[in-house]
Amino acid sequence: MTATRPAPVVLHLVPHTHWDREWYEPFQRFRLRLVDMVDDVLERAEADPRFCFTFDGQTAMLEDYLEIRPEAEPRIQALVATGQLAVGPWRILSDEFLVAGETLVRNLEAGLARALRFGKAMAVGYLPDEFGHAAQVPQLLRRAGLEHACVWRGVPAAVDHHAFLWAAPDGSTVRAEYLIGGYGNAAGLFSFPDDLDAAATRLLELLGPFFGADPVLAMYGADHSAPMPELLGLVEQLNRGQDRYRVRVGTLAGYVLDDGNGDDEDLPRWQGELRSGARANILMGVTSARVGLKAACSRAERLLARYAEPLQALHGTGWPAPFLDLGWRRLVESSGHDSITGCGADAVADHVAVRLSEAAQLGAGLAERVAGEVAGHLPRGAVAVLNPSPFPRAGLVELDLAVPDDWDQVALELPGGWRAATQEMGRHHGLVHTERLAGSRLAELFRRIHGRNLYDRVVNGVTAEVVDGTHRLTFEVDDHPDPPHLDMNQLRLEVETAAGTAPGEQWEVRVVAPPRRRLLATVPVPALGWTAATPRPGRGALASPVAGRASEHEPARPVTSGSGRLDNGLVSVEVAADGTLGMRAGGVVLRGVGRLVDGGDAGDLYNYAPPEGDLLVTEPEQVAVVTVAVGPVSGRLAVERTYTWPLGLDAAGTARSDGRAVVRTVTHVELRAGEPFVRLRVELDNPCRDHRLRLHVPLAAPAASSWAEGQFAVVERGTSAEGGHGEVPLPTFPASGFVDAGGVAVLLDQVTEYELLTDPPELALTLLRSVGQISRDVHRYRDEPAGPQTPTPGAQCLGPVTATLAVQPHAGAWHQDGILTWMECFRHDLLTAAGTQPGERSADVPVPPLAPGLAVAGDGVTLSALRRRGDWLELRLTAQHPAPTTATVSVPGGLIAAREADLLGRAGPDLPVAGGALRLDLAAWEIRTVQLKLASRRRGAG
Repeated sequence: MTATRPAPVVLHLVPHTHWDREWYEPFQRFRLRLVDMVDDVLERAEADPRFCFTFDGQTAMLEDYLEIRPEAEPRIQALVATGQLAVGPWRILSDEFLVAGETLVRNLEAGLARALRFGKAMAVGYLPDEFGHAAQVPQLLRRAGLEHACVWRGVPAAVDHHAFLWAAPDGSTVRAEYLIGGYGNAAGLFSFPDDLDAAATRLLELLGPFFGADPVLAMYGADHSAPMPELLGLVEQLNRGQDRYRVRVGTLAGYVLDDGNGDDEDLPRWQGELRSGARANILMGVTSARVGLKAACSRAERLLARYAEPLQALHGTGWPAPFLDLGWRRLVESSGHDSITGCGADAVADHVAVRLSEAAQLGAGLAERVAGEVAGHLPRGAVAVLNPSPFPRAGLVELDLAVPDDWDQVALELPGGWRAATQEMGRHHGLVHTERLAGSRLAELFRRIHGRNLYDRVVNGVTAEVVDGTHRLTFEVDDHPDPPHLDMNQLRLEVETAAGTAPGEQWEVRVVAPPRRRLLATVPVPALGWTAATPRPGRGALASPVAGRASEHEPARPVTSGSGRLDNGLVSVEVAADGTLGMRAGGVVLRGVGRLVDGGDAGDLYNYAPPEGDLLVTEPEQVAVVTVAVGPVSGRLAVERTYTWPLGLDAAGTARSDGRAVVRTVTHVELRAGEPFVRLRVELDNPCRDHRLRLHVPLAAPAASSWAEGQFAVVERGTSAEGGHGEVPLPTFPASGFVDAGGVAVLLDQVTEYELLTDPPELALTLLRSVGQISRDVHRYRDEPAGPQTPTPGAQCLGPVTATLAVQPHAGAWHQDGILTWMECFRHDLLTAAGTQPGERSADVPVPPLAPGLAVAGDGVTLSALRRRGDWLELRLTAQHPAPTTATVSVPGGLIAAREADLLGRAGPDLPVAGGALRLDLAAWEIRTVQLKLASRRRGAG
């Protein structure tokens, strides 16, 4: 009887490269190498149809290449058509935790669109090197039409197979391929051509236990690498020399969609985020590296997604697609896992900062432009106030208004006659400038005037007169041109004529503007709409920040103040002797809020590590408290604490240095009428290197887990993390909108690193981490290097540092106490613009009507995007709630049509509209995109 030979194992070899656009060298230097590599790949693929190549799951590589070789696009399209090249689906390999969920959507949208221009997108969500994976990525992929993912870092030890079912919080599931050993697990397969069989055998022994009888996926490539020229010949040599396995060259898509796509019934299942260090370093310290980049990214994201797009869509006179596309392009380019993380060279961080600044400039400019268009319909003296939130709310505005000196008090009148109380923060009296000049020199004054601008104001007229025997020349200036047109040459001639009557006399020159006051007020505004506020003499009332419950202008209690104390009836705050804060709200008491703890950091841009001889500085040497504002709209304190911190580490890097620096920190504490949280802004000028500064917030009760908002979900995390690969598994995690534990929520202005401590029970939030190298070969908290030992003096973050957050004590669960709503209010200020229609500034200026926008109601329903798609509005919502919920979408005047859409904006079935509104039943954690058509053409529907 003849024994049956077992079938040879299939080794599916994927030639590829992992291309960091920028990392230890800046983008353009890497692009020089990129062009050479792609030139070579195209030539080899055209010369031999057996050659395949996978372009790292990101189209940015080819976009960057085509900027230099635009004539090569037809060649790429032809090779995509033959299946030799796999491109997309992402535009860039983002860090999933350090950008907003909407940025991930725009990244995938742009990548798929560009890949389709090449002919076909790889139908695999390839994510080979991100530092962990956000919980909702499976839902994003499925809603974009992708059923497969491919990941490396973050996969937990519980996954013991090469494939597993990865589920998002809502239950959406993709089949995920786990890259055992990483995206370069076969990079050294052909390093020793004389020993090919032994190398292949070792690779199969390493990977085989995860594959069983399935074909084995082997990734032949590494960072910025190209396949060996003799690759196909070596593969033939391997296959000829034995019959135990067969090496098959193909793309990643060829494996995932065909060879590796077997029966799913027995696959391991994992739900939620992937942040385990069991088999690969998670490099969690990137969250706190170069914190300024995180702040800049969050700001740019909000300006584009939550100001520019929604306000332009609803109230603009056109749809500025080219500007918005450019803003998102700059933002997505900055989201790369070696870019926004800050774990690259200083030159890279500089470039990222510039791109983020450009994105923010476009977002802010477009938002201000639509606010200006709205204000163009209001008379001078009125102010347009725009609400970026999808529900009615009142928010603080700070206005600089022309107010007559004889008004003792000022209120802001709103449509319907309701008046908002104001709080005066300062006055600018009418005299802007004065000096004395000889009459013969008066004409020289016009050298200071540029067009009509003088001292940042507009010249509206000049008066020459004699007052009590004194020759006086008065320039009348204001913040707007009145009259609209003025002949400055004629004005100069008039001044010269007047000066000629007394050329030898000393003239009193005065620049005079209407008296102005800087005022604070809480103004109610309809959902995603605008209202007009007009100053009036007299008193007003305070509005609740979240309107629309009992009445449109639900009253709020005023802020009161005392010595180091603020109270608004919802929460009170008092400064302790050590400069920390005590807070009370609804029976919840916090003590010691805002304690600053500074310790050494002997780590690098990837991982924190304290020096062996660490020294923690926790107590200030001096404390001073100043009351800045007493209410009733806003109460403000400035708490100055002075510390002595070590200047850096000693020469050996094992302890903090003996040299010391005196560091002055100022914590600005603000309490606004109607808000149940206390706003904090910490400012300092950092003179020290190699250290970590954290702000501590004690809990009201011990907690075993925290809840952190980010990327379309609120995830639960414990007080430990899974390790195993050689990296100390620190339970430091990223949060975007808030982190909540033990009766306290910390509302965040940017992605922030936090840790839940148990002894004592506290949240520790990293305000600053200063380090001086990309990576260290010898690292206390990591066994292997994460990159080169490139110095990064810029990552020491010397100079001004600012961190903004808010603390909200509360008794219930985060989803029961409206934390998402207060997060929205904290992160999204109202937008204002002064009316520009000609008119008199007086108490007789009429109050214009308000203009509602679009409202979204629903427990836990949050807005991610609102933009134009041709004649439709496209709305993306998320049910950030642990139970099913219902969203109601309404627009004044009603909706005439609604339809489903996928994540990419592809239209789906019609949706029923009843009573001019749309009701959407949402599963827990569901991301939903719909398209709407309004009942009538609104102003600016474009």
